[in-house]
Amino acid sequence: MNILRYLIIAIILIIGTHHEGVAQDNTVKERDARPNILLVFVDDLDHEPLGFMGNEIIQTPNIDQLAAEGVAFRNAFAVTATCITSRGTLMTGQYAARTGIYFDQFDGFTEEQAAMSFPAQLRQSGYHTGYVGKWHLGRFREGMFDDDRAYDGQGQFWSEAYPPERGSHLTDRLGNQAVDMIHDAPAGKPFAMTVGFKAPHVQDGFHPVEPYPASPATAVLYERDEIPAPPLSDSAFFESQPDFLQQSLNRVRWDYRLGPPESLNFQRSMRRYYRMVTGVDRQLGKMMQALRETGRLENTIIVFTSDHGMYLGDRGFAGKWLGHDTAIRIPLIVRDPGLREAEVGTNREQMVLMVDLLPTFLDWAGLSPPEEVQGSSFAPIVGGQDPPDWRSEFFYEHHSFADRIPRSEGVRTERYKYLRYLDSEPLYEELYDLKKDPDESNNLADDPEYADLLRQMRDKWEQWQKEVQ
Repeated sequence: MNILRYLIIAIILIIGTHHEGVAQDNTVKERDARPNILLVFVDDLDHEPLGFMGNEIIQTPNIDQLAAEGVAFRNAFAVTATCITSRGTLMTGQYAARTGIYFDQFDGFTEEQAAMSFPAQLRQSGYHTGYVGKWHLGRFREGMFDDDRAYDGQGQFWSEAYPPERGSHLTDRLGNQAVDMIHDAPAGKPFAMTVGFKAPHVQDGFHPVEPYPASPATAVLYERDEIPAPPLSDSAFFESQPDFLQQSLNRVRWDYRLGPPESLNFQRSMRRYYRMVTGVDRQLGKMMQALRETGRLENTIIVFTSDHGMYLGDRGFAGKWLGHDTAIRIPLIVRDPGLREAEVGTNREQMVLMVDLLPTFLDWAGLSPPEEVQGSSFAPIVGGQDPPDWRSEFFYEHHSFADRIPRSEGVRTERYKYLRYLDSEPLYEELYDLKKDPDESNNLADDPEYADLLRQMRDKWEQWQKEVQ
């Protein structure tokens, strides 16, 4: 049914472009006036190490400028904190429970999933679509991109073709490709481009000595800076967690990537992580300049976000996957040149999700999402509206690599968080009052005073399990 729907849309568009006279001119002018869309999609970027978020050490002037010229969402979340799964959610606007896109259970998009992706739908409606960088969703991209510069797999910051002494760092190369793609975009039609940075994701192979190999352009930054200890990074808190969490992949990677906050390894790794973030920031600046040079900046909506958050020593972990806000909260900035002056440089508190990006992109293009899409457009919120029926809670799920990462599901409301570890025996649950305990340090699941709330959150979880299918 979906493929037939898209075929009908394509036929209508073709017929519309062959009308003669004034009707044809009006159609073209209306279509061409739609904004360009540039999505900068970063990998493993925690929402806190950014200048505009109050970090006084890291240098992110271009990201900060983007926030100052647009709006920043303070409550944006991934619905699964895994690279592949989150990308599947981005492209389809659906939870993994519906798409079946899990890290260890995914061979590539089906034709139907590719057809309903936001690039395919925008392309059918007349957009020039392009992709640069880390794809991580298999090889099937047929019909999605006019300009396809994606690469498969994780990618290497330094490779045999581009070793440090002979070539550029992957982040720099992707930035250069993005600039070229902006310059190469055809005149007379809007474009929708995605730039997928690998940084600041750890080096493929999880190298124990150099997990975050930064570009030489940023190699001396932060050398004298002392990176502060993250929340709940003391050994006492880690040891208070159940054994299956202490033995998970999050802790295994902590051992060789980070270590205690006072250790030399922690400081070295975090400084290099910061350098990788600054490297991405510099490429954003180059893309902004390319938009200015081509006269497209003031007709381009720029979205900057990440696939999920990161444990950077929080709770004694390194990685993502679990449902604490550290792992699921994402940075989200939207620079819309159509914003009213009073809205520029402001924050948005509404709860927005990865599933919302597809319907938002379609909304900006004057399109409606397919019925299967589970997100909602936040375009009105960008513009300063406060929809009365906007969500106040969402479902979280993680089902990949169950032998190394505990499978979990849960519900996050504006005030409370409930997490449930599906394979734990006896069942292990977490319940937090986020207003009183934003770091999620005090598990209330066994507190008799919160027994009624625990039952309510369990009920929400059961209902959400059905709704996301």
